[in-house]
Amino acid sequence: MENKNNNIPKALEKKAAMVIYRFPNKQKIYFLKGEAQLVTTFEDIDDGFVVQSFDNKKKFVITKAKIDLDFENLRSTSITNSTQSQFADFVTKIKKAITDKTLEKVVAARVYAQKKPTIFHPLDFFKQVLSYKEAFVSFVFIEGEACWIGATPELLLKTTDKNIETYSLAGTLRERLDFSAKEIEEQDIVTRYITSLLATLPSLKKSTLQSKIIANGSLNHLLTIIKARKKKKIHWSSLANKLHPTPAVGGFEKEKAIQFIHQNEQFERRFFSGFLGEIKKGNAKLFVNLRCVEITQSQLLFYAGCGITADSDIKKEWQETNHKMDVLRKFLKK
Repeated sequence: MENKNNNIPKALEKKAAMVIYRFPNKQKIYFLKGEAQLVTTFEDIDDGFVVQSFDNKKKFVITKAKIDLDFENLRSTSITNSTQSQFADFVTKIKKAITDKTLEKVVAARVYAQKKPTIFHPLDFFKQVLSYKEAFVSFVFIEGEACWIGATPELLLKTTDKNIETYSLAGTLRERLDFSAKEIEEQDIVTRYITSLLATLPSLKKSTLQSKIIANGSLNHLLTIIKARKKKKIHWSSLANKLHPTPAVGGFEKEKAIQFIHQNEQFERRFFSGFLGEIKKGNAKLFVNLRCVEITQSQLLFYAGCGITADSDIKKEWQETNHKMDVLRKFLKK
């Protein structure tokens, strides 16, 4: 992907980078090696591959350039695992806030840290992850900053000259389809938020909805595909900023939930539940960074979250995060 965009904002810093990715249900694999530019805004970005952290504080644009990569230049970490008791305390706080009518939903996340195997080749691991045909599969490396592999089922935003598309994806069952009222309500909160948001934008016509169940490995999720036609031109970054993070990864009410997460979650999400994807000729194909692992100098960090509502069962939510981590962890057992 050659950089044809001369309007990239002045970079705060530049790093060597590489990304390999494949879109859902497609065979073609894309490779991009070049420069990752840390920017303050995406509003002038019309070509490249973008990566943004959950908290919106880090935004990188990767564009093609002749550059040497040092795959040994990884982030140094000494992360400890989120324990089941810590997770239970967090969920209990969330449920109290919901009972007190402060919040309606919060996504509780945790990290599983394990020592990196003596022999571990990220590219070999990535090749195994490619077996998830229905997912957006990505391998993003930014020297000293990020080395992530993921297989996410969640589209954040797809734009064309005339249309936009986004997903309301929430509710998780493993090898079952009998979704309870809890999962249905959890997903409905996301759908209501997105459709209400899009209805406020004068540049879009009324949304259309299509509901179905989508698989991600052994996991099944409730999905509503939301589409709208453009009345006039709107930049992809404006839509992405309004959507992200949706209640599927943050909570509702949005700002209160995000503040609650920052105050109570005992680790930094970094690029987990942020977004990433391709920008081409002013149009976007962006995905939420889920079912992912961060590779550091000495650790493999697996991230997962679950939507907490008034009807959440703490043990079941803990099991759900394990099932989500196993989407990638299973490849270490082979």
